Amino acid sequence: MKSAVIGVMLVCATGTALADWVRIRGDATVTVLADSGSVSRSGDMATMWSMINYTKPRKTDEGEEFMSSRQRMEYDCTDKLSRRLEFDRYSDLSGLGRAVYSNKSASAWSPVAPGSVVGELFRFACGAR
Repeated sequence: MKSAVIGVMLVCATGTALADWVRIRGDATVTVLADSGSVSRSGDMATMWSMINYTKPRKTDEGEEFMSSRQRMEYDCTDKLSRRLEFDRYSDLSGLGRAVYSNKSASAWSPVAPGSVVGELFRFACGAR
């Protein structure tokens, strides 16, 4: 019973536990995941949450260590552009632990490079799997 209560608390504490994470790509440095349940399409536009787990700690500009980052991206499926709408960096894998950095400002649009991490996430979100 005690473990069930802890499990429910974890699910309530993090949106990542409820997500439908699908592995997109991985190597000796990172594992890239997409939340298939968060994909939203409207006309030629798509938005989706994705996550990157790092095999070794990285540091923010302020010197805070993080092991994962979670970002909500927007994609222009026709013009093949992407931009980050928001992102957070976490002290533990899979968006768990303490949020050590958060940015809620949208970035500028940029072209999607085929074969890149963003390119693979674009293909997933826009449906060209």
